[in-house]
Amino acid sequence: MNHLQISTDPTLLGADLLPESLTTSPSVSTFLPEEDASTCLLLPETPSPPLDFSHPLTPSMGNATDNLVRDSVAGEDDQAAETSSSSGSSGIGMVGPVGAAAGNLFSHNSYQHLRKKSEVVKAGQDGTMHHAAILGIAVTKEMPGFVHWNWPLIRKCTFFAFLALIVAMVGIVIAMIATLPKFCNPSAAWYKGSVFYEVFPASFQDTNDDGLGDIRGLIGRAEYFKALGVGAVRLNSIFPSKHYPDHFQEVTSLMDVDEVLGKVEDIQKLAATLHERNISLVLDLPIYPFLHRLSPTTIDLGRLPNRTAGDMVTSEFLRLSRSVEARSEGTVVSDVLRFWLTKTGVDGFYVKGLEHFADDPLLVENVKEWKYLLGPQRILIVGQKLVERLPERAVHDVLSQVDLVDVYLDVSNGTDGIAKTVQDAIQGRVLRGEDHPWIHWSLGSVSERRMTSGLSPNATLAATIMELTLPGTPSIFYGDEISLEEAHDPTGEHGDSQHLHHLATMVWDGSQNQFTSRGSLPWLPRSASASLHHLDYVIEAIALRKRSPSIYLNAVVKEEKVLPNADVKSNQNEILVVQRWYPRRNSFATIANLGPKRVSLDLTAMFYSGEIVAGSSLKHERVYFDHFEINSLETIVVKLHK
Repeated sequence: MNHLQISTDPTLLGADLLPESLTTSPSVSTFLPEEDASTCLLLPETPSPPLDFSHPLTPSMGNATDNLVRDSVAGEDDQAAETSSSSGSSGIGMVGPVGAAAGNLFSHNSYQHLRKKSEVVKAGQDGTMHHAAILGIAVTKEMPGFVHWNWPLIRKCTFFAFLALIVAMVGIVIAMIATLPKFCNPSAAWYKGSVFYEVFPASFQDTNDDGLGDIRGLIGRAEYFKALGVGAVRLNSIFPSKHYPDHFQEVTSLMDVDEVLGKVEDIQKLAATLHERNISLVLDLPIYPFLHRLSPTTIDLGRLPNRTAGDMVTSEFLRLSRSVEARSEGTVVSDVLRFWLTKTGVDGFYVKGLEHFADDPLLVENVKEWKYLLGPQRILIVGQKLVERLPERAVHDVLSQVDLVDVYLDVSNGTDGIAKTVQDAIQGRVLRGEDHPWIHWSLGSVSERRMTSGLSPNATLAATIMELTLPGTPSIFYGDEISLEEAHDPTGEHGDSQHLHHLATMVWDGSQNQFTSRGSLPWLPRSASASLHHLDYVIEAIALRKRSPSIYLNAVVKEEKVLPNADVKSNQNEILVVQRWYPRRNSFATIANLGPKRVSLDLTAMFYSGEIVAGSSLKHERVYFDHFEINSLETIVVKLHK
């Protein structure tokens, strides 16, 4: 017997011979195989017992030789085993490796480390178990494939993908903010408030060195129109005449272009070139004295709804009108409109000389037909003289079909004349309702002398800046943006064309091509001079107008009422003061000095302070109106402080 009072007689144990390691063990486990396996801690250094494990003290179901072989193998593998007492087994000992692992588990200085995948010990070819290095968990061949994925790399890729998504979202937000419109202003039709540029083609740009301008020259200057900031180019006098351009008024056809200027296809190309730059093309149509009476309409006016009706379908009227062939007995205006609309795609017409037909009984019907041929996107312009001569009964019927009324502003009449013209236009019979036309302001034309002829180049600049702040649609006659002077003929060599000297050829910057490379012009003397530095002031004023509804809108429409948004505050002593405003927008004051002297003004009864925004080299300077100084022949635009 040993110290536990257990007999060690081999005959009592039912075994011929016990292994020495068992006889010297201080403790022997008496658990069943399943219980013994469950007490083995799953640590890296603790091997799992085989399924056919048999304890030496358990009665053997096989022969002794198998037990001895298994015990020998176990003894060789566990040479480093140590014995320990277990309180949970009432003194019954555990095998060496289990005891060592348990000791390490409860030791404060012993740490169990997870092994790498490469250190996992696998079973032989005939085994079905893999001994994992991580926590000693047995991994079978049937484990999911994601267990062996490269998770560190997956985590890195996911992190950088998430970071890239955040950066992309931030970039999109910044791009959206950057592309937002800087101004949220009321919209208007393309012809309302935009600046028109009137051109006499024979004097603008020559491309074939014959000394006369042509349509291709206008095409080559398309970038100039864009840089200027105009919304439309208006061509006058392009039609064939007996001797163009000396007698351009004597038109022989309204369905062709004079050969000096080019062909109808050139007009089509010009329209396309301008449209690419968001600029429209308008043609002057001089029907008098080419026509002496108006012809009957070509479509049934009874089928035309009111222009302001919501069910207006312009395309239907265009189809009906184009199905009617041109009349053989003479050209009518409707046929001319159809021709240019289908051949060139122009955006509107200025029907000149219509005042000579003010009493014609067919006027209202013709005007109504013309407008429906054009449609809502193309414009119809008439002169102020027509409105003045119309019978009272026909004023509303005609104006309801017209888009713009051309009003000539004669600067030579002084500030009194300018103030009267502006007040009459604002409060007169033109602006009577929301469906009535806008004003088309003109300072010069092919039938008027240039402003510089009686004044000075500075007067032209002052008048142009003042015009650009008026309500309506201002028009700049070519060359006025650089204060172009009339052609100078001191020797009288071109006396026969003296009536055309105000149509002097355009002067371009020295870095650009000049009007022509010819040494002399066949019909005009050379232009006198121009103030090219004035161009920057005009471009600045046009840009201000385009972004300021207080200036480009001609009225305030509120509760179906049309209220003026312009007022002539003063026109004394050659000083003209005009104020422009619009709800919830900045107000502006235009002060023009058309007198010969520099003056100092006290305008505190009207305004307190403001900031110069156009017309002066002192741009963005704060000014006070108790001592406002302005030079002779100067116009200054001030943004008023609230």
